[in-house]
Amino acid sequence: MMEDATGTMPPPPSAGAGREAEDRYLWRSFRHHSRTFSLATRLLPGEVRLPIATLYLFCRTIDGIADERVLAVGPERALGELDDARRALGRTLAGDPPDALLWRRLAEVHAAFGLPPGPLTELLDGAAWDLNGRPIETTADLLAYADLVAGSVGAMMLPFLLDDGQDAATLEPAARALGTAMQLTNILRDVGEDLGRLGRVYLPAELVRAHGLTRADLLGIAQDGHTPGGYAALLEAVMAEAEALYDRAEAGIAALPLRARVGIAAAARMYREIMNEVRAAHYVNLRRRNYIPLTRKLRLVVDDTYARRRSRLIGGLALRPEPVS
Repeated sequence: MMEDATGTMPPPPSAGAGREAEDRYLWRSFRHHSRTFSLATRLLPGEVRLPIATLYLFCRTIDGIADERVLAVGPERALGELDDARRALGRTLAGDPPDALLWRRLAEVHAAFGLPPGPLTELLDGAAWDLNGRPIETTADLLAYADLVAGSVGAMMLPFLLDDGQDAATLEPAARALGTAMQLTNILRDVGEDLGRLGRVYLPAELVRAHGLTRADLLGIAQDGHTPGGYAALLEAVMAEAEALYDRAEAGIAALPLRARVGIAAAARMYREIMNEVRAAHYVNLRRRNYIPLTRKLRLVVDDTYARRRSRLIGGLALRPEPVS
């Protein structure tokens, strides 16, 4: 569920640099790759912030194989690197991590919090989906893919959020719904980048066709900026899926301890608001990314204005999602 890198990535600490230098690197890497989630994490208890940053580095490393290394070495070698990561993860969860910062620190987090192995390996399965070039044909495909790469992250997060005695299995569906919703939001924001840089289209092919569009049309939109009416309605159809998932997640967020509830609710609100930014940009997301200003993010922590702004934007654009036959 990687997000919006900014600035220059901090260099990793040299061998023997010490724990404080490693801690600084983990947090700076987290902030570099995820302005929104790292901001929301500051609202969580101090003792879980660095473990979350460590988990995020694991997720970012796996995503990097699928989204960056593949461009440098090709899909076959990237799949080999993914297999290496799968073996390293197995060793780490067994208490024998490779001698590298990520795996050493992830082993510590697992020993302290008991990370669920299933969701960790699902993330690798999601990366393999991309590297094998498996297309997103249907909405069911989209939801399955998003659950692998981000619903899994929601499930991974539960050990950091629950009180002793709370049942993670009861809250896992809501946690997965939130992660999946966030991934759909990322996809809506990054259509142009995914298509132009990676040649991937995550908008379901059946929905693209149902709204009178083709992959070639998407390429044309990216090149000339003209947005046909069907494209806005296509995005709204995917937004409707995301909104249903955000709604499903709300009961789970409400069941979290107060110490965790505020931060996770803030993260959900900040991510969801990205969809309003797409609307405010008249659905132009193939030639640029849509970002939320920091001031609006901070306001969302105390006042959830999403529905009101959504209504204003859709009314102002005179858009009603087209029915899909």
